[in-house]
Amino acid sequence: MATINLRNVPDELHRKAKARAAMEGVSLKQLILRLLEEYLEGVC
Repeated sequence: MATINLRNVPDELHRKAKARAAMEGVSLKQLILRLLEEYLEGVC
């Protein structure tokens, strides 16, 4: 499995993403993967 490192994420964006993940009961990683999959399904 590939690894992606994302640096220099603005603090506010990181805070909002972590809060959203917590509200949905998932990890930040799970949230980001789901959002990326949804985005790519809509684009391709």
